[in-house]
Amino acid sequence: MSDIISKDKFCERPHLVILGAGATVATIPFGDKNGRKASCMNNFIEELDMGAILEGVRLHTTSTNLEDIYSELHDRTDCTEVRETLEQRIYDYFRCLELPDQATIYDLLILSLRPKDCIATFNWDGLLVDAYNRVKKITGHLPNLIFLHGNVNVSYCPNCDSYGNKRETCPRCKNKTIIPKLLYPIKHKDYTSDPFIKRQWEDFEAYLEDCSILTIFGYSAPKTDVEAIEKLQKAFARLYDNRFLDHIEIIEKPGFNRTEISEAWLELSSHTHEHISLMESFYDSYLSQFPRRSIEGYFKSNIEGWWGDPTISFTRGITTLDAVHTLIQPLIEDERMNTYEVI
Repeated sequence: MSDIISKDKFCERPHLVILGAGATVATIPFGDKNGRKASCMNNFIEELDMGAILEGVRLHTTSTNLEDIYSELHDRTDCTEVRETLEQRIYDYFRCLELPDQATIYDLLILSLRPKDCIATFNWDGLLVDAYNRVKKITGHLPNLIFLHGNVNVSYCPNCDSYGNKRETCPRCKNKTIIPKLLYPIKHKDYTSDPFIKRQWEDFEAYLEDCSILTIFGYSAPKTDVEAIEKLQKAFARLYDNRFLDHIEIIEKPGFNRTEISEAWLELSSHTHEHISLMESFYDSYLSQFPRRSIEGYFKSNIEGWWGDPTISFTRGITTLDAVHTLIQPLIEDERMNTYEVI
């Protein structure tokens, strides 16, 4: 089989990682540097102590899911002020989150990938950006970041059509930047009017079309993202005849039931000949088992038939960025010589 498939062509394609709220929860399971918690959509209002905003509002929904609550507020003309107050509280809360000093899953995730790869996040918090900024001191050869619903730590320059760390002026042209709006959870989101969001989705769809491995981390394809899921499925299906060796891995919380996998992800796996795996932790993924060599490791293990174990892997015992740096330094040195073999 490996004689038929070009290893170079397969491995030069990107590894795309999609992040949902569950990824941030896994990154700061005990809270951020100051003890602030992250939350998935269920019980979001209660867990982040925003219940006072809804006092005096008689909601029709009995759901505790932010998507259901916000969608109702959005559709009701009598709740405009409450909705805007909630939006500001959400923005301010996520703007205040800080990474712990120790190495987190986001640090490891970013360092597990290379410039050909991409992390696309649906999350509003800035922890991924903060992790990127601190691990680039280890290596500047890092993946592209895409923000599908906006991000509190990102600004956009319409003049340069570029984006990066939140700042008032563009470092390239010195023009004033724009702070992109967050896309809140309503059923019909606008992915085309805002130039920043439009650009993010165009880039995202290109990665979807081309990736060898797609990792979905903590994202459950909620009903308010129906249009996003349709766009995602359409882009992934464009290489239908050439995906028979591609792979999908889904990282969910411990105890997640395989029967609860979203139909959206099962539909994607039909294009990869059912090459799909479910895991309960980032540490079980190809990203962690083969950092900076995830696709090479997948090819070596599943197509070439290698039964060995890599000598460099991320484990739960790695708690400092210095230790991470020391661990992956041999990989970085090989990359300087354009060598990308599994070690």
